[in-house]
Amino acid sequence: MICQLLQGATPEELKAAGFGEQYAQFGMDLFPSDAFGNPFNMAYIKVSGDYIADIESDMGAEQRARATYEHLMDLTNDPDIIAPLSFLHEREIVHYQRFKELRNYHLQNKIKNT
Repeated sequence: MICQLLQGATPEELKAAGFGEQYAQFGMDLFPSDAFGNPFNMAYIKVSGDYIADIESDMGAEQRARATYEHLMDLTNDPDIIAPLSFLHEREIVHYQRFKELRNYHLQNKIKNT
């Protein structure tokens, strides 16, 4: 989607849109970063060694991703952008539900085994 949106953009247009630094370093290639330009790194990946805590963290990540897709959809009225964002949004909801089921299963079995 991002490649399609940038297709045909000139360096001047990218600079005017606030992507000058991105273009200067990476050209038209994608570089994973957040909305503030902070690059992705493994510090975002959290594990505790406790599977219930890790599942809860995963559930929170799915909710944050869902909210991000909602925010992105609020920023456009282009149906060609909204359609894939909507798919990703729904996918986050399903992931959250599956993690919740897994957590509940483990909690029920932990209680039974104690």
